[in-house]
Amino acid sequence: MNDFHNFIFQRILESIPLLKICCHFDGMSIPKRGHKTDAGIDLTAMTVEQKRPDIFFFDTGISIRISTGYYVEIVPRSSIIKTDFLLANSVGIIDPDYRGHIFLPFRYVGSSDGMQAAEELLHQRIAQMLVRKLVTCRVEAVDSLEETIRGENGFGSTG
Repeated sequence: MNDFHNFIFQRILESIPLLKICCHFDGMSIPKRGHKTDAGIDLTAMTVEQKRPDIFFFDTGISIRISTGYYVEIVPRSSIIKTDFLLANSVGIIDPDYRGHIFLPFRYVGSSDGMQAAEELLHQRIAQMLVRKLVTCRVEAVDSLEETIRGENGFGSTG
C-alpha cells in the first residue's frame, strides 16, 4: 500500500471504537461475540459471591478501557430466562474511566438453594457488553416546562 492508502486505512481504524480487555484469570477466554454480526460481547461468570440471600455478584474476570466518547452497557443474555436469575440493576453502566473488575449483580428468584444455582452458572455466558456512544448534555434547572398536547399523561395513555 502507498502512503495515501495507509493514511485512509489508519483514519478508518481510528473511527472505530477500541475496547481493550484485561483478563484476570489464567486460561480464561477473551470475551467475544457469538457471531460476527451480534451486538453484544458475551461475558462469562468466573466466580460468584453471595451478597444477600437473594443477591449474587458474578465476577467476569475482566476489566476494560473503551475509546474516548464511548461507554459500555451490561445487559443479561436472553438465555438467562432459562434460569431463576435476573440482572439486579436492570442495565449496568460502565463509565469510560472505570478500570476495576466488571461484576454482574444477579437476583435469585427461585425457591431452591440460591448458592447452588449460582455455582451452576460459573463458566457460563450470562451477560453481554454493548458499546454505546456517550452523548453529554447541558443541564438547566427551571421552574416549569413548556406545555405539550400529551402533557403529564403517561403509562399507556397513548394507546
